[in-house]
Amino acid sequence: MNFKLRRLVRTTASEQYAIEALHEGALPESVGKLDLHYTDTLIMGTFLVWNDLFLEMDQTALQSFVAGLVADFSAAVGMPEQYAIEYFVASRESYRYFSNVENDEHENGD
Repeated sequence: MNFKLRRLVRTTASEQYAIEALHEGALPESVGKLDLHYTDTLIMGTFLVWNDLFLEMDQTALQSFVAGLVADFSAAVGMPEQYAIEYFVASRESYRYFSNVENDEHENGD
């Protein structure tokens, strides 16, 4: 399966990406998000998923997936290769989004 990363937020020391699964002939499916925080020596992050396809991955495949994501970020901008990423699985049913931003187009569950 192919995945697409869509940047949601970027600051001088962090980024947030939506992770979308690409299915042939269909719209991208939201499957998780990745928050990255950059220091001089390390990339810290949180990988949050809400799709069963990640539950089907064994530990080795999941670690390779995360390592590949981080390698894309670190190589492209000269960031450190060392990383520490937390991985969480949540259900879409438990997802809630709260905002006090006027005209926020984010829908609960996306």
